[in-house]
Amino acid sequence: MGEWIYRASIDQDWISLIFFFNLLLVVGLHYFEASRFWDLLKFNSSSIYISKYTTDRNLSFQGAFNTLSALLIFSSVSLLILWGIKKTSGTELYAFEFYYILFAIIFFGWIRFMFVQFVLKQMNMLNKINSYHFRAFTHNTQFSLFLSTLLFIGHYTHLAPEIITVFLFMLFLIWGILQAGILLSFIKSNPKDIFYLIFYLCTVKIAPWLWLYFLIIETRM
Repeated sequence: MGEWIYRASIDQDWISLIFFFNLLLVVGLHYFEASRFWDLLKFNSSSIYISKYTTDRNLSFQGAFNTLSALLIFSSVSLLILWGIKKTSGTELYAFEFYYILFAIIFFGWIRFMFVQFVLKQMNMLNKINSYHFRAFTHNTQFSLFLSTLLFIGHYTHLAPEIITVFLFMLFLIWGILQAGILLSFIKSNPKDIFYLIFYLCTVKIAPWLWLYFLIIETRM
């Protein structure tokens, strides 16, 4: 009987392994580029960070730091989706559901990235827009660091879920303002390319995540 109780407890604590994995990703970011990692944490000086690390290697999203950043983004967003489903449905979730969401996000994200790079290259706009992509990627990485920390606090402390929800809303509000600022700066610098921006928003940036929502998230809620 004791063995069954112990095994059930292990199954319910699978999320600790995910948080530990995220911690390893953060440690990896510091290990590969310590100075860049600390610069990334300076949330109020993102413009300095972007100007400092806007290189050909980063604009093409190569290197261990960018790879680990992408994995942290995918993992944190998957945890957020799972947290939202749990709070909405009120049911207990399991590890396989997290992995299902995680691999779906990675798949959609990879397909979207490759498609965007191909389309922009055909339109000779890759160099022009990649700098904006890197700015968005930087904010997404910062967002994932704070998001993972906030979800960790919500899972392992006795804070009321309403408090976590308020902080999540504030975090999303800041993220939305930053993303809107990137779009506005693109429009201001490239007013003649507004058609390409509309195409990008409708068919590339938004559509894949709508498919993800309807195929995976809505069916679970």
